Amino acid sequence: MYLNGINAERARAQDYKTMVGRFSRRKRDRFWEIDFLRGICVLLMVFDHFMYCLWDLMPEINEMLGTSLFADWRNLAIDYWLWGVRINVRVVVILTFFLLCGISCTLTRGNFKRFIPLALVAAGISAVTSIVNSFIPNTHVRFGVIHMLACGVFAYAVLDEAVSAVADVLGKGEKAQKIVRILRYFPALVGAGLLIFLFTECADLSFENGVIELIPLFPQVAGNAELNNFHSIFVYVQGYVDDFEQISADYFPLLPYAAVVLLGGGFGRLIYHTSAKYSFAPLDGAWNRGICTIGRHAAVIYVAHMVVIPVLLGLFALLTKLIL
Repeated sequence: MYLNGINAERARAQDYKTMVGRFSRRKRDRFWEIDFLRGICVLLMVFDHFMYCLWDLMPEINEMLGTSLFADWRNLAIDYWLWGVRINVRVVVILTFFLLCGISCTLTRGNFKRFIPLALVAAGISAVTSIVNSFIPNTHVRFGVIHMLACGVFAYAVLDEAVSAVADVLGKGEKAQKIVRILRYFPALVGAGLLIFLFTECADLSFENGVIELIPLFPQVAGNAELNNFHSIFVYVQGYVDDFEQISADYFPLLPYAAVVLLGGGFGRLIYHTSAKYSFAPLDGAWNRGICTIGRHAAVIYVAHMVVIPVLLGLFALLTKLIL
């Protein structure tokens, strides 16, 4: 009877693994819901940038080429950009995207390798936009989302590696392993601590007229633009954020955003390092393939769309001039 019970348990476990494998349909152990949410975030970001281009970039293209493509859409784009719902949804999308980045950090031990291409891409973006800025003002990206994500992933890698070093010292005993499992939440605790510091010392949240807004409290250094620029990499500086955004077209300071990445590691540990990690596997299917594919290539699409959208708008405007 005892052996039969063991065999029955093994059979059930094997059936569950088979089910998970059937729903996964991938060689690597990916979780479709992460790719799906990331894909949704990227699509919304692309649409957001498209509407911004209709507002800010398209009039310049039309003036340069003597065309009027999407001229009637500019007011719609402005109304959309200033719409309270859009502002709040943008906050949710951004935080979701960065939390997912933190969750992904817990699914690999190669975060230093993930940091390197992000850092190279960030440097490339700054270099290229610096050149473009000489022709099109306010396009230079000094510290954008890719820069911040590179720093966030690097910070997670350093903190997680420190935990691994402690784990090596503690050894393989059962008690030691329990301590290590708790210590794996250390990056998330650092992220939570940084957010607490931010909202007690450097910023405040406002919710007026149904719109969420972060209010900078970090003081500006009078008459020292370079120092304010430096501080603005780490945190929003009071009365200076608009000036910095004129210097960096895409702007995401380390606080609060890199702290959100670290905090995402806590969700990754709670969900994807426990038995709950396959909870959404039965819902996987052909219905989500397109969006999941976008989510798996989120970084490439995000970087590419910043160039592709303006180029396509320019080409379409030129075609209308040639044809009409």
